Amino acid sequence: MAETQQTMTEFTFAPGEKNIIGDRFSPSVIIFWLKTSIAASSTRIQYKSPNTLFGLIPLGADTKTIPLRNVASVDTSTKFNLGSLVWGVVFLLIGLGCLDSSVAVALVLILAAANLANTMSASLVFHDPSGGANTITVSILEKNKLMQLAQEIQKLVFTDADQLRHEESMNMAQQQYTAQTNSVLIQQQMLANQQAQQSAQPTPQQETTVIP
Repeated sequence: MAETQQTMTEFTFAPGEKNIIGDRFSPSVIIFWLKTSIAASSTRIQYKSPNTLFGLIPLGADTKTIPLRNVASVDTSTKFNLGSLVWGVVFLLIGLGCLDSSVAVALVLILAAANLANTMSASLVFHDPSGGANTITVSILEKNKLMQLAQEIQKLVFTDADQLRHEESMNMAQQQYTAQTNSVLIQQQMLANQQAQQSAQPTPQQETTVIP
């Protein structure tokens, strides 16, 4: 998946980062103008997700950066949000009970529609090695696009894991080589010391015979 212009303008990447991918998603069916941005590179994952009240009123955003090596796996799921269903039914009943005020009815019915529309949602989950997780929820209508991005990010995670295993293998081989080299040097030093001690001792031919 090619990186998008929106991703480039929203997130900043270091010169050494490569394989940059990313996309933007609507957090819900109703507030489609708000966007959740997700991007990943060869070293980290970044995302910015808007917060809302009752699934409609914007309340800031959450921004987070996750080192790629802290991600064990990437999963997607479809969730049924019981809380959204309950609030949707509550607002719907309130709206039906306020028929004498057209403004109140319109507002409450919009809140009801927003919550009922978010009853089903799609989620992207980043699992870390310790068992924790970071979850990003988007509109159910963008599930397929979210799954495509998840597959691309999973490839980056596997590539990074392979590189980490290679580095660990190289480090272990280097440590073993260093240990063997030190052992050989110690043996050579011990042999040299023994030879020096033997050379310092007088031989029988070198002893002086004194004749009385």
